[in-house]
Amino acid sequence: MIKFLDKLFSVMSGVSLVAVFAIAFMQVVQRYIFQISIQWAPDAIRILFVYSVFTGMCVGVLRKSHLNIDVLIHLLPERGRVIIRAVSNILVIIFLSFVFKESFPFIAANRDQMMPYLQYPMSYVYGVFPVCVAVMLFYLIYDTMPAIWHLICGKRGAKA
Repeated sequence: MIKFLDKLFSVMSGVSLVAVFAIAFMQVVQRYIFQISIQWAPDAIRILFVYSVFTGMCVGVLRKSHLNIDVLIHLLPERGRVIIRAVSNILVIIFLSFVFKESFPFIAANRDQMMPYLQYPMSYVYGVFPVCVAVMLFYLIYDTMPAIWHLICGKRGAKA
């Protein structure tokens, strides 16, 4: 399941970024060579960029590739690394829980706002927020449980 989600969000993020680049390039060529602007380009770029950011955040969480201070963590004994991992994940879970909760009023507040040329509701664009945050929460809870189990039971099953 985790590998499937990693692959899915990696592809979604990559495709979104390639599309942003292609549309921006087409817009520049059209504007400066042919003196014609692609009216829908800014709307499409905005949608794709938001999607690429949030799907990319999911990939970062799934791969544990967000910034951390590895040098200090690796100096700790195994139990210390497990504690740091559990505390770090719990803090991120708390933060993402607030983001998840507040994403619904944010989406509702933007349901009447339409993109200028595509006439696409901004609430659909922002609908990616709770989906990606839910995936990140799921994974962080899944990753934190073995660490907590290790701390409570002293089992060697959880790696830092």
